[in-house]
Amino acid sequence: MMYLRIAALAVFLAVAALALWYRGEAISAEADRDRAIADLNTAVDANKAQEETIGRLRASAAANDRIIAKIAADVATISTNTTETNQAIGDLKDANEDVRAYLSTVVPADLKRVLDR
Repeated sequence: MMYLRIAALAVFLAVAALALWYRGEAISAEADRDRAIADLNTAVDANKAQEETIGRLRASAAANDRIIAKIAADVATISTNTTETNQAIGDLKDANEDVRAYLSTVVPADLKRVLDR
C-alpha cells in the first residue's frame, strides 16, 4: 500500500510539474506574441512615415518638373524673341541708310559696359 501511495504521489508531482512547465511555456509564448505585435506596430508606423515621405518627394518632383518646363518654355520664348529682334534689326540695317549709319557709330564706353553685362 505504501508503494501505491508513493507511486500516486510521484504521478501527482509529475503531472503538477508538467502543468507548471506548460504554464511557463504559455507565459513565454504570450510574451513572444506581445513582442511580435509591438515589432509589427513599429514596422507599420515606419512604413506609414516612409509612404508619407515618398508622397511629399513625389509632389516635390512634380512641382520641380513643372518649374523646369516653364523655365524651358520661357527660355524658348526669349530665344525666339531675340532671334526675331535681331532679324528685324538686320532687315532694317539692310533696308534703311539712316539705321545703317546709326548702327555703325561707336557705342559710348559707359553704355557698352552696361550692355555687355
